[in-house]
Amino acid sequence: MAKNWIANANTTFEQLILIIQAVALLIITVATGVAIVAEGYEMFSSKTIGLANLLLLFLFIEILSMVRQYALGQHELKLKTPLVITVVAVARYLIINMEHLTSKWILLTSVSILILTVALLISRKIRGMHDDEVEEKIFEQKLQNSLSNPDK
Repeated sequence: MAKNWIANANTTFEQLILIIQAVALLIITVATGVAIVAEGYEMFSSKTIGLANLLLLFLFIEILSMVRQYALGQHELKLKTPLVITVVAVARYLIINMEHLTSKWILLTSVSILILTVALLISRKIRGMHDDEVEEKIFEQKLQNSLSNPDK
């Protein structure tokens, strides 16, 4: 009797966590979409497109990629996506604040980008060179199967 109750509680808890995760992913997706529209409006209204704007849009795309990877994958994040987001975010920070930073701070920020990039390269070597291509093919096959068999 106690084992049955524990199993039911565990199942209920797992379902609750999945619902919370789905809501959080939906919030992140909607917030990112709003941020993309706001950044596009800002570029349109100021009639200028700078590298910082493009890097910010790239960050938003990477965030959406991370949401897609989590939602459609095995509910886990690969190390690559947060590392790429971090590299782009630090590079954007460096580009935007270049005039206000000391040479020491610029050097330290550049070294942090180098360290993050080396970490990204090491993670790719550990996981294998063609890991991304294999995952993309698996995703495409799943998508094709779901489109050809909508009942599943």
